[in-house]
Amino acid sequence: MKQTRFIAVTFLVIFIYFGCFWLLFNYEFVDNDTSFIFQVVVAMMSSGLLAIVTGFMFIFQSQIESRKENQAKIFEKKIEFYNDALDRLDEIFEGGIGDKTSHQLLFLVSKAMLVASPEAADKFAQLFLSFQNNEKRSKCFGDFIIAARKDLDLVDRISDGTAESFDPILSRLEDSIKKESKNIRYWSDEDKIAIIRAYDEIKSNKGNWLKENHGLYYSQIATWRKQLAEQLAENSI
Repeated sequence: MKQTRFIAVTFLVIFIYFGCFWLLFNYEFVDNDTSFIFQVVVAMMSSGLLAIVTGFMFIFQSQIESRKENQAKIFEKKIEFYNDALDRLDEIFEGGIGDKTSHQLLFLVSKAMLVASPEAADKFAQLFLSFQNNEKRSKCFGDFIIAARKDLDLVDRISDGTAESFDPILSRLEDSIKKESKNIRYWSDEDKIAIIRAYDEIKSNKGNWLKENHGLYYSQIATWRKQLAEQLAENSI
């Protein structure tokens, strides 16, 4: 709206500017082309025309620079969101899905609608539901990665390849993604606390006990400790 008004006002000023010169020449308010007044008027008209052209060039260049700056900011926000989303997904693949991670994913879906492309946001929402319903996790994960890459390619060509170039890579990793997805379980905070307490009470062969009884590893216990400590710190504020 502001831009349209600015253009309209600019054309109105140009019309009035050249209209004044047209009146001067049409009604012979100036002498012939050899007179001093005529030369002054022509010089004024030429200077004004040059100023108008220069002004348009400056405005056009400013708009291009502003668009580039906004594009760079948007790209940074998108990169930040996708990195955050992958960090949360890494926690889920490593330590399973729990109350906190489920809550984080839900709000990341909301954030995706603000930052990501409509396709990427939709794929992330489908991925969130796949964790909730325990189905098609590997497919939804691959679809989200491809949609995210397409989104970044639209904003800035970050490599010579396009999103489609990564299809073979995901195909080669499909079995590994499926395997990791099958190992994801829902762990409530109470489950995590109980397992950590039992784990701390064991004096030896902790790794074997974790693997045989719960299918877990040392790293997952460390992740749970970190998550529970963060939740305790947030609740104490």
